[in-house]
Amino acid sequence: MFRAVVETGGAAGIVLSQLMMEDYPALTAQLLQLVLRGWGDGETTIWSEKLPDRPLSSGGQALALRLGADGFMGGGRTVEAISDACQRGEVTEAMITAAARRMLMMRLQLLAISAGPAHVDRKGHQDLVRRAARESIVLLRNDGLLPLLVGPGMRLAVIGPHGEGLADELSRRVTAQYVSGSDRVTVSGVDGEFELTEWRHGRFTLTSETRTIEAFADPDGTVTADGEPLEWQRVSHGIADAVALAREADVVVLAIGSNPALDDGNRDTLELPPQQHQLVRAVRAANPNVVLVVRSAYPYALRWEDTYLPAILWSAHPADEATADILFGDHAPSGRLPQTWHRTDDDLPPTLDYDLIQGSGTYMYQETEPLYPFGHGLTYTSFTYEDMDLSSRVINSHESVTVTVRVRNNGFRDCHEVVQLYTRQLNSQVRQPRKVLRDFRKVLIPARGSRDVTFRLRAADLCFWDVTRDKWVVETALHEVFVGSSSAKAAASAVLDVHGKTLPPRILAGTARTAHSYDESMGLALVDISSEAGLVVTAAKGGAWLGLLGYDPSGCRSWSLTASNAGDDPVPVELRCGAPDGRLLGTVLVPPTTDRRRYAVATGSLMPVDEISDLFVVFPEQGPWITRIGFA
Repeated sequence: MFRAVVETGGAAGIVLSQLMMEDYPALTAQLLQLVLRGWGDGETTIWSEKLPDRPLSSGGQALALRLGADGFMGGGRTVEAISDACQRGEVTEAMITAAARRMLMMRLQLLAISAGPAHVDRKGHQDLVRRAARESIVLLRNDGLLPLLVGPGMRLAVIGPHGEGLADELSRRVTAQYVSGSDRVTVSGVDGEFELTEWRHGRFTLTSETRTIEAFADPDGTVTADGEPLEWQRVSHGIADAVALAREADVVVLAIGSNPALDDGNRDTLELPPQQHQLVRAVRAANPNVVLVVRSAYPYALRWEDTYLPAILWSAHPADEATADILFGDHAPSGRLPQTWHRTDDDLPPTLDYDLIQGSGTYMYQETEPLYPFGHGLTYTSFTYEDMDLSSRVINSHESVTVTVRVRNNGFRDCHEVVQLYTRQLNSQVRQPRKVLRDFRKVLIPARGSRDVTFRLRAADLCFWDVTRDKWVVETALHEVFVGSSSAKAAASAVLDVHGKTLPPRILAGTARTAHSYDESMGLALVDISSEAGLVVTAAKGGAWLGLLGYDPSGCRSWSLTASNAGDDPVPVELRCGAPDGRLLGTVLVPPTTDRRRYAVATGSLMPVDEISDLFVVFPEQGPWITRIGFA
């Protein structure tokens, strides 16, 4: 999706955050060089954006420029910082010239298409914002409660920390009363009453008419605000008020979710914060007709809610007007999930496992059944997929195929369907994703009618990164092509025979591999080092490993690591066969190198293996930084 926008000239450039540049520089370098710049013939303009509440690290602008950024947003003494870095030799004149050229070329292109002073159509902008918000809302579940059937005397109860604005919108059509469901408390040493809301596990806001206090619960249960202990006493029970209102209503709209102001850092769990989950259960016990409106920038594990609530909506943005449009049926929902919603925390990979393949962290490799799959979204009708056809069943690597499918609307109102095209490579020398989204079309299909939906699938779109040669390749293989309404629903499919490259045998003897060119890993991290050494891997925890799969090690009698070790003692690194805990083939002791960026070659003997095998470089403990792996 992002690639198409850049390739077709719909975007002037791409903005990456300061966090990406400073915290994940090695990954950012790969992203810029191998992905983003490739979308625009090497000329895509990249900005580095300073985060409002985060100071720039020492040398942050110079680092961003070295990684490939051209411009800087959000403040900072950029010119002075880059000049000083140039004098110190940290950036070169060629880097500055290349960045300046891309920025100037972009400005010339924008001037060329400018038609004078811009006229801001405020109403047009407002209508566009409302439409975008409305079309982004995802209907996760609906047992028939939605759209709401509005009749004389209908009473709505709007409950929850995100419900106040929504109640105002719904009140334009029906009688709607609102309570937050949050406790009211007094705070020791502070005048007035506060509304206490738990937005994340152990993270609260206490809000009065004049101020808001952010509070945090430590693991031992101590609550602090601005580093000082905080105590409160409950004045009124918010859940009791919510239950009383729910019992009097025909339908309850329960609006919960996250607070963007508290969304810094990783979450500890996918579960709803305890206060909000208790509110949901108590309201459902009081009234079975509950529409759950979830507002957050990320998924939750809504197992209980999916089982016991008749309708669930999700929006990533404040969208009270748009939500009211969907609830009342003025517009049918057409949003789809841009991520997988898991059932439990157990379905997620370990926190330090950044390998999407091994960790099964996305829909492409996931083996567990999700609560709501990538691409999921319901509307106020149902669809049937018919008569899928490929214009050709065999293509070469430079050719394309047209995929056509007929989609029929089974209901009695016009609705949009998001038809999604996926592929799966059926045979390969390397592990392939279970499915990959290749394209999608959002089409309006009339009631009881049908439409033919067409996609163009290029063989080049089926390429993957060959780690043995550091290049994209289209492999000769069979591919399953399927369409459906989500990544979990293949409504129609066919097999496509693609003639591309035959990957050469993976022979190790007499070769040296960059350490980051592995097939799979667990517990590894890419670390930033000098440009001379390139990308480096290290163990984020003891027991981490990288996998070299399907290699022929016959003839190898020794192996080596180009590595650094900032510790005082040698650190072992193992090579194992078949699995990370498989047969030990050899051990290399990485000696201390005194300097983290000073690399030395350490060699160890290797037990013979005369058949194609999966090999695993295992780090029993943290310490070494590895740049290359050699075999002789």
